[in-house]
Parts: sequence; structure tokens; C-alpha cells
Amino acid sequence: MPKSRYKRQQAAKDDKFQSILEPYSPNFIQPRPRMRVEITETCKHDVFCPFCLHKAKINDFLISSKKGYDKRLGQCKQCSNKMLLATLTKTWTPETFADFMYEYSCQGGWQKVKFTTFNDRLKAWGWAIPFWNRYKQLKGTSDDEGYAAYMNRKGKEEVESQQLGE
Repeated sequence: MPKSRYKRQQAAKDDKFQSILEPYSPNFIQPRPRMRVEITETCKHDVFCPFCLHKAKINDFLISSKKGYDKRLGQCKQCSNKMLLATLTKTWTPETFADFMYEYSCQGGWQKVKFTTFNDRLKAWGWAIPFWNRYKQLKGTSDDEGYAAYMNRKGKEEVESQQLGE
């Protein structure tokens, strides 16, 4: 060890007015609380997975790793799908949930869903009728129009738009 370094260390040890941080002193800076505590304190109500509609506390959806809990994503234990914690903690109505599923269907949302479980849980909550009415309204189909009639109508609209374009 060089001589100057030793002198500095010795001078620091001999300094009577040097402040020392002690973890039990009242002015000690507290470490930031863990994310699990933050998210569980802000979200006291039950949340549900948007893909299988499994309803549980937020703790069941948190992803644990060696570094702590994931601050961005949650994972459902029943369907193993991952979703944003912001999506999980959002308060939903049947109409806003239908808007979410319609927008998410462009990103493969219905491929993540087991439809029988999804529809049964919608019915059990009493959300089925308002959800499907809003979803059909967004999609542009009516109740009395079947899939074949829908495809025929879309085909005719496409032909008409091509004829107008020529």
C-alpha cells in the first residue's frame, strides 16, 4: 500500500468529526420497498386473467425471479399466459373488456383463449350478453347474420368497391 494512501486512511480514522452512517439511526436512508409490497398495497381487489378469466389476488399473478418480482409482467397459473400488470390491475366493465379483446385480437388474442372456459366464465359472471353485443358492434356483425351471410356480405362489398374504383 502506498504511503499517501495509508496517511489518508489514518487521517480519516483519526477525524473526530467524521459522520458514520448507522442503520439504526433515525436519519438513515431507508431502502426502497420491494415491488411486491407496492403492487399489493395499491391493488387490494381481485383481478382476473384476460385470457381464461381466472379470478384471484394479484399475488397469484406475480412472476418471481432471483432478482425479485417482475415489475412489468404477470403470469396466470391456470393458462400460463403472460400479460402486463397494468392490464391486470385495470378495472373492467363488460364493454371495456370487449373493446380490449377486439383490439387484442389483431395481435393473436383469441389464440391464447380456451373458448369454452372463457365463455362459461363470462356467463357465470353475467357478462356474456353485454360483452358479445359490444364485440359484435365493434366487429360490424349482427345477431341474425350467420357466418356464411357475413362472408357473402363482405364479398359483395369488396366487389362493389372494386367496381367503383375502375
